[in-house]
Amino acid sequence: MRLVVHAGFHKTGTSSVQAMLRKNATLLSPHLRILLKADFDGLAEASRSFSLRPSEEALTTAGGRAARMLRRIDPADPRPVLISSEDLSGTLPGRRGLEGYDAAPLLLAGLAEQARARFGDALELTFYFSTREAGAWLRSTWWQNLRSTRLQLSFEDYAAGLATAADMARVLEEVAAAVAPATVVSERLEISRDRPEGPLSPLLDLVALPGEVRARLVTLPPVNAEPDIGLAEVFLALNRSGFSEDSLREIKKKLRRIANRDAESG
Repeated sequence: MRLVVHAGFHKTGTSSVQAMLRKNATLLSPHLRILLKADFDGLAEASRSFSLRPSEEALTTAGGRAARMLRRIDPADPRPVLISSEDLSGTLPGRRGLEGYDAAPLLLAGLAEQARARFGDALELTFYFSTREAGAWLRSTWWQNLRSTRLQLSFEDYAAGLATAADMARVLEEVAAAVAPATVVSERLEISRDRPEGPLSPLLDLVALPGEVRARLVTLPPVNAEPDIGLAEVFLALNRSGFSEDSLREIKKKLRRIANRDAESG
């Protein structure tokens, strides 16, 4: 029983991975069982909630949701299982006052415990993390929070408050200790994005997808990336303005639509 859990980190190509898995679902189905956030939304929500308001009760709820998800996986099916959602490690840092991934080791230890209880000694469990150079990651999460919330911090002030979250090597060490004897594997986006299937490549290695299937995969351009037109600074000014929440949301949506259209025509 091979189970690979792609648990983060946010803004390291995870949306691109999931888009490719959805696009190639029919081709992959005979060889791989795929579970994305829509397949276990209760677990993702519980994980985010625990990271924002940690408590024994919230952690127990997340563990129960993990058990419910795992019960739907047939251990007699020989296909490996790939689960992908960055929310399994909690909420995106920088949002609602969250400064790091302190919840990730606890959440993933609970998931590992439930997986071992479900599948026993036959389980081969691997946690995979895509990582990213700290400066680029901080910039990308700043953009994500600017577009999704009313964040009003400059990039410099934002980055200064999230230095702990950007230390992904430390988080990986803590997760590895928490989920042992499961394996923890990582690869930097700066490396994986140049591989044949982009940031999906390391996961295909872990599930041992046959080469002839990999050669037929439809690749996609990066998803959810910041447009290179200075839009982040515009959103920062808008967030600091007196626009109502509804108006602000509508303006951002229109600007993103224009940016996407210009990118496609350019």
